[in-house]
Amino acid sequence: MTDANQIADLPDAASVLPSEASQEFPAHGPRIALLTPYNGGNLGDAAIQDALIANLRFCLPAAQFSGICLNGDNFVERHGTGFFPLCGSDGQFYRMYSRRLTDQPADVESSAQIANEEDRKSSSMKQAVKRVPAVSWLLKPIYRAARRVYRELRHSAGGYRFLRTQDLLIVSGGGQLDEEWGGPWGHPFTLLKWAVLARIAQVPFAIASVGTCKITSTTSRFFLSVALRMAQYRSYRDQTSRTVAARLMPRTTSDNIVPDIAFSLPSPELPPPAGIQSIAEGRTVVAISPIAFAKPGSWPSPNRDLYDRYLLEMTHVVSHLLKRGCFLVIVCSSLTDDERVIAELLNRLDDHSKALATRQLHVPKIRTWKDLGASLRGADFLIASRLHSAILGFLTQTPTVAISFDPKVDWVMEDLGQTDFLLHIQDFEAADVIGTLERIELRRSSVVEQITAYQHRIREVCEKQCATLAGLAITGQRNHT
Repeated sequence: MTDANQIADLPDAASVLPSEASQEFPAHGPRIALLTPYNGGNLGDAAIQDALIANLRFCLPAAQFSGICLNGDNFVERHGTGFFPLCGSDGQFYRMYSRRLTDQPADVESSAQIANEEDRKSSSMKQAVKRVPAVSWLLKPIYRAARRVYRELRHSAGGYRFLRTQDLLIVSGGGQLDEEWGGPWGHPFTLLKWAVLARIAQVPFAIASVGTCKITSTTSRFFLSVALRMAQYRSYRDQTSRTVAARLMPRTTSDNIVPDIAFSLPSPELPPPAGIQSIAEGRTVVAISPIAFAKPGSWPSPNRDLYDRYLLEMTHVVSHLLKRGCFLVIVCSSLTDDERVIAELLNRLDDHSKALATRQLHVPKIRTWKDLGASLRGADFLIASRLHSAILGFLTQTPTVAISFDPKVDWVMEDLGQTDFLLHIQDFEAADVIGTLERIELRRSSVVEQITAYQHRIREVCEKQCATLAGLAITGQRNHT
């Protein structure tokens, strides 16, 4: 668990912020780039970016923020003022997204733009090669490799030019030490590339409150170990992540543990309740946030049997709560994927449950993490399967039953002292959820007190991390003046 002893491990603000008496501050605020594999759909990643921006602005009111991410249009619309594409080549479950390519700055290239230009240049060559089948078979893998190298070189050159306009690069939270979404040449390679580019561009490089997920290949381990080694500051969101990082680079054992950045969202950033209590008409309100875990087509490691079992048990949970007279709010914390799960879940209800649902069930329109937070603030209890739906539940002081699909969910429940209300997706049953919900209802007041105490306890460690990052930004800014 995060405790006061870990706060002392962080550099004091006075040691990282320059002395006003001896230094002159540049006229404009520092320019900070936030690196995240965020494409706009994962609302937890969105909350992380907003939390980091809000907290850094307490230290650096004039700071300017740009995103290095998988959907620059989304980042500019919701979080910052500029962006650069995260990767130069697309792969399965790891590719660039865009709604409005025409809105991109003229000097910024996306992987889609690079691909389109390259395709135009190579179309005549491809037509010629197709006329000779044997040559086509031989050259196809060579062509693909050469095309990727070309894209990466162009992307790296553009990335270097972009970083020269920035004062700090932050790998901003989330489970970024991971190869599951895109393999070793997805995010592990991307982190290495940006770490190298930051070193060449002489821009401070920081890794803040990241988590570890799947790291099994030698290639991923090499990429991530080099990226970690090149960071001037590193912290992890939990003890397990730091232990895994220490296997990649032993000296990380002394790095800081700073809980998930979303926990540091300032109270003024939290939305007001969405008014669900008024439509519940006095019923107990239970929010349910499902997950597309293991669903074929939505998850990189599909397991149809596991997903169908999860859906079946959650259907039983919904039916039982409806028949018990509860008012249900079905929400999502990952757009599109979890929205499809909601539709499947509701379609599986029996006729009696569907009739009850017309009066006792509400599916709010969720497009931002604030929409989700507003809905949770109107709930008495939450049944969550994703990490950040649980975290947002705790931020809104909603007692939460977690159905864990990953050790990171176990971690957050352990850190808040909520393991009595923790189940696991592989073996839970509907009766377990109902029984756990009954236990948490009996202890509601003490649970809320525990959540509140945790928020107070981690506030100082989060503030010290922001002071450290602010100091790096000012150092980088001064280096560029």
